[in-house]
Amino acid sequence: MKKLVLSTVAVAALSTSAMAEAVAPTLQISGNTIMNAYAVSQKVKNNGKARGHHFSNDISDLFFLVAGRTASGIEYKYKINFQAFSNANPLVAQNYVEFNTKAGTFQFGNVVGPEDTMVEDAGAIIGGAGAFDGGYKNVFNISAFSLRGNDVIGDTGYATKFAYYTPELWNFRFGVAYAPQTSHLGDAKLDNNSIQSNGNVPGVRNFLPHLPSHMDVYGVNSWAFGLSFKKDVGNWGINLNGAYVTDRSYLAATNSQIVKYNTALAGNSKLKLRNTSAYQLGAIIGYRMANGHLVQVGGGWLDSGHSRNFRNQATITSGSSTVNTGNLHKGDSGEAWNVGAGYTFGAYKVAASYQHMERKTDAVRKAKTNVWSLTGDVVPVAGLKFFGEVDYVSTKSNEAARSLAQNFSNAFNAKANADTLANSKNNGTVFIMGTKISF
Repeated sequence: MKKLVLSTVAVAALSTSAMAEAVAPTLQISGNTIMNAYAVSQKVKNNGKARGHHFSNDISDLFFLVAGRTASGIEYKYKINFQAFSNANPLVAQNYVEFNTKAGTFQFGNVVGPEDTMVEDAGAIIGGAGAFDGGYKNVFNISAFSLRGNDVIGDTGYATKFAYYTPELWNFRFGVAYAPQTSHLGDAKLDNNSIQSNGNVPGVRNFLPHLPSHMDVYGVNSWAFGLSFKKDVGNWGINLNGAYVTDRSYLAATNSQIVKYNTALAGNSKLKLRNTSAYQLGAIIGYRMANGHLVQVGGGWLDSGHSRNFRNQATITSGSSTVNTGNLHKGDSGEAWNVGAGYTFGAYKVAASYQHMERKTDAVRKAKTNVWSLTGDVVPVAGLKFFGEVDYVSTKSNEAARSLAQNFSNAFNAKANADTLANSKNNGTVFIMGTKISF
């Protein structure tokens, strides 16, 4: 497979279109910032989220894009993206090069793969603060091991990779990406587990218990495949898409911490997990009315199978603390589905969605998340948006999962106290108002 990809790159690099005048590279700068105000009413008021309100600069992005074109017609680009939060160091997220040729689009560097770029479901319709990315997590106390977000377990995020997208043919487009190691985000070293210090690898959110510092999950030889079908028929627009992710998965530490399955074998700093094998499907149908208003409906399904779950009961040791993973290995990695609808009229948009996420935390018991969302957006002028969002969130786990999560928090969370208690059931309403300024 690697030889095939490299051969494809070589062929594409040699392919040329009709000779044209070269265009010298130019620099474009763009960016945005988002400011949100939260209000929450919920049943469980621990875990440090007891206040009824919260102000947040959720993210600020600054993009630098260098773009040019060769005399043979190949477009080339370099893009770097800085993400910043107040009172925190800027973080380089995207950092990659791109070549657009007659044979397709080639990308190399820290960039998302087809499991992110090609999947569009109800999450692409909803407005507000983007309920599908789990903005409610900033104020809501999620129950033990209840999943959040709209990514399959194993999503590679901005991990360093090579990605290729075919030209559109008969309304179809295919994408493939290869990442040697999903925790590698531009670091110089091989086998450097850097997930803990870089939040741009989203593939394990709320999936595992609280782990010791510098210990987390990553995948090697990660492949992502995507396929989409997009077609306009009169006033109708059809978008059907899907993606599949696979890798060999490990739980690893970067120091002397110990992980092992409960056998006579000696422990070490790397533990083999179940390999990643996960897929996601999406669909959006749109209709443009005679007055220009747009109606959209969509939905999606994802199934993470047993991706990155433990193969057996494992023991994790850090310093003087030792905790085992209980019966998590008898469960699964979760599945989810969503539906949504949106209506855009002029500068305004309203949308509604529902998300359901669940996983088995052992052979029979489950953890579930349900999120109902309503959003409203207005764009009074280009580059300025005001939005509002209301989420009703319900998470339900079980006592065994809550106890296991609490054991890990007590052992490996240096800030563990009465305000970091795990819960087995919570529900509440989250209100979000915000503004986004972009240029």
